Amino acid sequence: MYKKIYVPVDNSEHSNQAARQALALAQAAGAGIVGCHVYAAKMHDYRFKQMEYTLPDEYLEETELDRQRKIHDSLITMGLQLISDCYLQELKQQCERAGVAFEPRMRDGKHHVEILRDLSESDCDLVVLGALGIGRVRDSQIGSVCERVARTSDRDVWVVKRLPEEGAAERDTILVGVDGSPQSFGALVTALELGRCFGKKVEAISVYDPYLHYSVFNGVVNVLTEKAA
Repeated sequence: MYKKIYVPVDNSEHSNQAARQALALAQAAGAGIVGCHVYAAKMHDYRFKQMEYTLPDEYLEETELDRQRKIHDSLITMGLQLISDCYLQELKQQCERAGVAFEPRMRDGKHHVEILRDLSESDCDLVVLGALGIGRVRDSQIGSVCERVARTSDRDVWVVKRLPEEGAAERDTILVGVDGSPQSFGALVTALELGRCFGKKVEAISVYDPYLHYSVFNGVVNVLTEKAA
């Protein structure tokens, strides 16, 4: 089962729910948690330079402009690091209360790029992240960061989409799609382990299209018939 779980955090509802799910799994599996928050100080620096031409004339002299850049960079970086630290401290405290080992990470850059780079340099074997983040687009079902991480990461990825409703019954079944591939059987094994950890039932489903197979088979027969003739 999993030994180290990677959890990107941004204090959004989905992120917080992902952290709760990751913590529950870590407790059940005896795993540790790596929490990461990515901030974008470099982007703010780039935006500031784009807006420099709007400053009053007395600030456009090169020496003064350089001083303003340093002040801006320092304030933005410090502020974003403090925000990251707050997010990670909250997860750290939850892990301490649950008796789960915790490791914090802060990175500066583009969110999905830094998450994937951090993962490639780590020994984490599972990523748990919310489908939507703090910058969610209205009516979207999955955010761009989540989609890119899920598509690109070579680790198992658990995408948390459902937010619990107050008073709603806990769902008790894990559904696994199988198609005969090694990956689908790997998913089934993982689902069985998760079912054991969380006390859930596991159902497997396989979908086939008889008309597709009929068309493919007939196409092969027709080709072989033409060659034989």
